Amino acid sequence: MKKAAVRAAVHHFISRLLEGQVDFDDNASLAQLGLDKADIEDLIFHLEDELGLTAFTAEEDQMLKTARTANDLSRFLMEIGRH
Repeated sequence: MKKAAVRAAVHHFISRLLEGQVDFDDNASLAQLGLDKADIEDLIFHLEDELGLTAFTAEEDQMLKTARTANDLSRFLMEIGRH
């Protein structure tokens, strides 16, 4: 799995949640972008489906607790893609 493809998928789904806002930094806070915990959870599930990944529930729970930026989400997806 290529990092650029993961980043593009993360940006695509975040932009969709933000109703088309495409100009945001990878290190921008997801909360400051207007995403809450439920949005981030939906985002993780959609990204796993889109990228054909499956994370253990404990991994997803940890990600929900620690995901602060788009970059965090990309890193998480790259990690579970290595399983």
